[in-house]
Amino acid sequence: MDNPALLSRTDATISKHQQLDVFVVTSSHRQAWNHFVAHQPTFSLLQSFEWGEFKEALGWVPVRLAVRREDQWVGAAQVLIKPLPVGSIAYIPRGPLVDWQDREAVLSLLEAIHQQARARQAIFLRIEPPLLHHPTNHALLRSYGFRPTPYTNQPRCTMIVHLPERMDDLLKQFPASTRYNIRLSRRRGVEIKVGTAQDLSTFYRLMQITGHRGRFPIRPAVYYRREWETFHRHGQVQLLIACYQGRPIAAQMPFVFGSHAASFHAGSVDGYRNLKAGYLMMWEAMKWAHAQGSRTFDLWGIPDEVGELTAANRPIPKGRRGGLWGVYYFKRAFRGEVVYYVGAYDHVYKPWLHRTVAFATKRLGSLDRMAQLMDYFSLGGRKG
Repeated sequence: MDNPALLSRTDATISKHQQLDVFVVTSSHRQAWNHFVAHQPTFSLLQSFEWGEFKEALGWVPVRLAVRREDQWVGAAQVLIKPLPVGSIAYIPRGPLVDWQDREAVLSLLEAIHQQARARQAIFLRIEPPLLHHPTNHALLRSYGFRPTPYTNQPRCTMIVHLPERMDDLLKQFPASTRYNIRLSRRRGVEIKVGTAQDLSTFYRLMQITGHRGRFPIRPAVYYRREWETFHRHGQVQLLIACYQGRPIAAQMPFVFGSHAASFHAGSVDGYRNLKAGYLMMWEAMKWAHAQGSRTFDLWGIPDEVGELTAANRPIPKGRRGGLWGVYYFKRAFRGEVVYYVGAYDHVYKPWLHRTVAFATKRLGSLDRMAQLMDYFSLGGRKG
């Protein structure tokens, strides 16, 4: 693997600030990029080289920028550009990756990002940095010319399970009811199998059922297939399918990157809740991630209100319905730490077009739905 400290100065340098060197990263330094990104303290797959390639196949243009100080990387940002009929959108999921207190590095990186975004006629730049919700962090982002937006694409609030050296120790940390449900699922005949490409149609059918039940839209089938194919080549994803009497009843797709893991997608059929397959499948997903070297497992999304209440040191209500509350009551059974990020922030280049996009996003319900619509058209209108 390339060591970022040993990279030559043959990169496309676009600016220099005293001891800082800002440059565009090309495919020749894929390993060096992933080395830096993978060593971040949070799950950073969305800033990996492979994620950019995956999104490129869906019509986005990835631009990778890095900042180096005395031959050491101190910042990076994978900017995804989505061309629109008029202009484009620039988006950095779970980034930029930089010490936001290092003002010199941040200003150098942002200057390069703005330069690249404007050159591609971006209407605005949206970032969702892995910064925790705190007045200091919100003030920092505002000081750099960003303003908050409610239209997030990645979950702002999540739960992260810390994986110890021995998974038996984690099992002991679970509530007695969680351990019971894992064992109960096995006793009642649920089996977890590792899926292959041939099982992606089954996975998608389960996602459709879950989306209909929860009244939320899902991506086209080709989106999940390309996602799985991209990361399966690198051993970074697993497709787990829970079967009962030979019938698939649930599925989950966990990902690993560096020493962190996350579960992006999960689906299930109706009528088998008594089998507790979700508990067994989540446990198997964590065991797989641990075997790949992961030390954290991000459960990927719970209600923002949980983060707000946790930050205010207030109790979490019981028995809430709707939204992600049912998901939260299930995920809290694994004793994860509630993590609440700052959310999404915009830097606006063309105010009137930004207002138009904001209106469209509001009508669609979320930035995620807008991304799905754009992906739909980039895939030629295919639903898969």
